[in-house]
Amino acid sequence: MGQEIVWLLKSLILPPGGIILLGLLGLTLSRRFLGKFLLVLSLAALYMLSTPFLANQLMAGVESIPPLTAEEAVNSGAQAIVLLSGGRYSDAPEYGADTINERMLMRVRYAAWLARRSRLPIIISGGSPEEKEVPEAELARRVLEQEFGVKVAAIETNSRTTWDNAYMTREILEKMDIQRVLLVSHAMHMPRAIAVFDQAGVDVMAAPTRFFHKQDDEEELSDWLPSPFALVTSYYALHEYLGRLWYQIRGDG
Repeated sequence: MGQEIVWLLKSLILPPGGIILLGLLGLTLSRRFLGKFLLVLSLAALYMLSTPFLANQLMAGVESIPPLTAEEAVNSGAQAIVLLSGGRYSDAPEYGADTINERMLMRVRYAAWLARRSRLPIIISGGSPEEKEVPEAELARRVLEQEFGVKVAAIETNSRTTWDNAYMTREILEKMDIQRVLLVSHAMHMPRAIAVFDQAGVDVMAAPTRFFHKQDDEEELSDWLPSPFALVTSYYALHEYLGRLWYQIRGDG
């Protein structure tokens, strides 16, 4: 029930839900100046968040940790790779069962790439919102072993949040006498993940993957043309800003 409330609140705050609510409020008050202002504000927010320019700026603020080189990974002193789950593709008709989604596939591929070059074991952390579903860590393990040919040393299957990932994975690392790990997650999620793992007392070296923002000083006309991909990018960035704020309020990172 708690997870459902969190998802509902995020849907009402983040775009496009928050923008729609703002516009509906403006329509309700349309006879007043405030209503007209809210309508204009909702349209302006929808346009700006749909532009590649603003999406790139928002994402640059959360993708603050640079990529890890193969040499850095080999010389990191890490004893394992910790892979954080990133979502499931439920009832995939082509596979006849649940599997990992495209976001998690990016993390799995990078973890496999790192494992081959560093020869470090992989530990996957990720549970499931529903008790009857196969945990995301198990789904990722199957893909890594059966499709990438990379063995998985251990999985943690009870976590539902990044906070859970850190503290529940720490228990596995302590049992395996592992002090330092490479942490694999999306670049936009990495600062929040690092903060929580640090708080949990886990010595991690960031290994971010899938960078959305681009270092491009030259603006083009297309940067100001709205696109659905830019809106999705803005959503992901704002989701991370909201996540950081929530963890600060809770005192979890």
